[in-house]
Amino acid sequence: MRVFTPAPKNEILWINLLMDQNFKKLLQLSRTNNNPLMRTFEGALFQENSWFLDSETEPFSLEGQVPKVEVAKPEPKDVQKGPSPLCEVLFLGDSYAGEGEDLLGRMIGAMKLTTGEFFRYPLNEALENVSDLAANLENPDEATKTLFSFIAEKRPKVVVSLGATVTNILLGRREKLSGIHGQFFEKQVGDCHFSLMPVFHPDFLVINPNMKRTAWIDLQKVMERVGKI
Repeated sequence: MRVFTPAPKNEILWINLLMDQNFKKLLQLSRTNNNPLMRTFEGALFQENSWFLDSETEPFSLEGQVPKVEVAKPEPKDVQKGPSPLCEVLFLGDSYAGEGEDLLGRMIGAMKLTTGEFFRYPLNEALENVSDLAANLENPDEATKTLFSFIAEKRPKVVVSLGATVTNILLGRREKLSGIHGQFFEKQVGDCHFSLMPVFHPDFLVINPNMKRTAWIDLQKVMERVGKI
């Protein structure tokens, strides 16, 4: 039987002093090392062990181990379908006969539209006789066919419908202009896609000059849409 013999007192003091010096050395090492792992006490304590991983000398990488995932990019959607517009703005329902004040002409000039950027289509009074507006969109009468053919020919970016008659023909329903003026409606005739903007008729503005400001505010929206503002 082996009997445990306590170490002499001076030997115990020497061992405690040695341990204290070693721990101070470890603490100093953990504070001065640039390696984040080595700045911990545990890192400094076990760096000499064979299983210790030094991130500076043996970097860890997952390259080649984890398959890369390819993310499919969404294809851009076409904003404008069909052929490109041939003009910026088409004014439908013009009643100017070449005499008197051409209020529409003055408004077009103020919109900074130049020749070739706009067209004016006269008001066909036969359109006022259409009773079933919804059915007329599916099976248009002759006056409506002529109107649609002109739109398809000019391929405008924006159609400004002057007054309620043309507006209701294009919308296929009866609306009060006071409730929908200045709003954009996306429409299509054949392969021509355009934005429809109803405004008060110039004849109405001549009789009610206080509404000219309202009409001008609406037309400024058209200017913005075609890049004139």
